[in-house]
Amino acid sequence: METYPTLRQATGVARTLSRHSSCTMVVYRVTEEKFVTAHPSDHVNGTIEAVFRDGYLVQTLLSKTR
Repeated sequence: METYPTLRQATGVARTLSRHSSCTMVVYRVTEEKFVTAHPSDHVNGTIEAVFRDGYLVQTLLSKTR
């Protein structure tokens, strides 16, 4: 679980990690200027912004659409 100041940084890292590790990564908004990338099994108090699997954005019912 890592923390980033912008959504762009967090999504970039989550996309890269999901591609190279062949795992699912979730990006959470914890505060207005704090974003967390984590595995789905990690406990994070925040709003799901995006889910990445194998380097691709996965649309889920839990993530926001843009």
